[in-house]
Amino acid sequence: MNKKQEKKRIFKNQYELKTDELFQIRQKLQIEIRRQGREKLLASRRNYQKDPSPYNNDFKNDFYSSISRVPWCGNIKKLGGICTPNTSSVTDLGELGSYNTSSIPQQFYELIDGLNSNCIEIQLISLSKFRKLLSRESIIPIQKIIEHCVIPIFVQFLSSKNVDLRYEAAWILSNISAGSTEQIKAVIDAGALPIFTELLSDATDMRLQDHILWALGNIAIDSPQFRQLVLREGNLGALCQHILNVNVQPCSVLRTMSWTLSSICRDHITDSDWPQISSTFPVLAQLINFKDDEILYNVCWALSYLSDNNHIEDVINLGVSPHLVNLMVHDNTEIQAVALHCVRNIVSGNDSQRQAIIDCGILTVLKSLLVSTKSSIRKDACFILSHIAAGNIDQIEHIIHVGLISLAINLMANSDFQTQRETCYVVYNAIRRCYNRPELTICIVRQGCIQPLVNMLNYMDNDIICVVLRTIGAILRLGETLAEENNCKNQCTLLIEETGGIERINELQNHENDEIRLLAYNIIDKYFAEEDEGYESELNQSFDLSEQNRFFNKQFNYQSNYSIDSIEIIGVKI
Repeated sequence: MNKKQEKKRIFKNQYELKTDELFQIRQKLQIEIRRQGREKLLASRRNYQKDPSPYNNDFKNDFYSSISRVPWCGNIKKLGGICTPNTSSVTDLGELGSYNTSSIPQQFYELIDGLNSNCIEIQLISLSKFRKLLSRESIIPIQKIIEHCVIPIFVQFLSSKNVDLRYEAAWILSNISAGSTEQIKAVIDAGALPIFTELLSDATDMRLQDHILWALGNIAIDSPQFRQLVLREGNLGALCQHILNVNVQPCSVLRTMSWTLSSICRDHITDSDWPQISSTFPVLAQLINFKDDEILYNVCWALSYLSDNNHIEDVINLGVSPHLVNLMVHDNTEIQAVALHCVRNIVSGNDSQRQAIIDCGILTVLKSLLVSTKSSIRKDACFILSHIAAGNIDQIEHIIHVGLISLAINLMANSDFQTQRETCYVVYNAIRRCYNRPELTICIVRQGCIQPLVNMLNYMDNDIICVVLRTIGAILRLGETLAEENNCKNQCTLLIEETGGIERINELQNHENDEIRLLAYNIIDKYFAEEDEGYESELNQSFDLSEQNRFFNKQFNYQSNYSIDSIEIIGVKI
């Protein structure tokens, strides 16, 4: 390596991060994106639209004129506030975030007095004002509510005979349960969970069920300990099944229920939690049949969490695999991405689990995804294909002869780096697993994999360089075996030489990575060392690549009964 090349190498590696550091950065970024998405979703659920209270405005005006009067500010935008007939206006407590927060404790005392009133109308209006305070993104006084011991009062209203009081209290508690761990603990300590479970069995009030499910989901998603409390409080699977039996069409409560179930399935599942969580599986299997984007999105995440938790077999036994394969080509890109993530987890299992997905027609779907215009879709499709290529010989034979290996090699030569990276694993896994079926390796080589592999040696990714060197080493070993059988030179060495691979492998003997240096040295030493006088001259002679192909054709004329046209997608059409 001359000084110019060494200077270029040092410059390009100056700010290079290690592979594990890059992985950690990507993981943190994904977690942050999910967190922001959850906060946005919670904020949208917490914002109120219209005061549903049926009571007349005269009563409200009289009530607010006595407890809610604050200085008027003309440039403040009112958010559904109640005004008196007097144009001097009385400001809604929901707008307290726009004013001096020093007045909030006084308003709390007045509203607490309203909660303790014997008048249902006053209680309802006080609850409504608390709910609107909690619905404001700019001011969420949950801690002040806890400090004033108001949460037990809200929990008491859950047992009220008045439907509107129960509804407002449930909404408030669902908002509080979206707070910190300490705030959620305050809701649990007030005894809300048993009452939530009892109310959830009442199928007559969908609005109430909606907010209870949101509250349970918020509690369960906070920590595994809180999830255990939610699961052990009642039979969540039976309660959700009861709700699902009543609501046969997509609706708000089913969308919320699907999100709650995905929250329940998140994180590590302990053996003690498994019986309660597994009771919700029939509900998930039914929800995936709904043609509703939000329900499908949440159910796919739930199944993805389960397959992440080493419960791949349980997901397959639900019979949802055909639906997941179909959702891989869904029009909604968010659903498509989650379905791909779930299938990725499934194909990372054992051979029988991979075969269950193959039987659903995934190879046909992958053939369309590999030519997608979106790089993320192509990358995920290659990731799935690489795991299938790590399967048994029959599965590898299948993907070769439906044209997927050919598409992967084309992507290795003509796609973005992330996709190329995954295609390297496709070729490597397929060749590595075909050690006792050389005709399959020859079939892969004949599809032009060597030139793209050699090109990948120029990338500054140590993992990929190691994978490529191992792949080239496996190809050269096959060529050596064929050469011994036919008493001729190793034709694969000529292919590597023709594509410029020997120069690059020579350079890698000086690589800073020990594993790369060793792999490169072994290849050069075993297959490209000068063993006789005529060897170097033979390598330098020009040769026709078609002659090498004729050599491979002469050795193997392999054919398969598999055809891409004979594979169909099993399941419900989206």
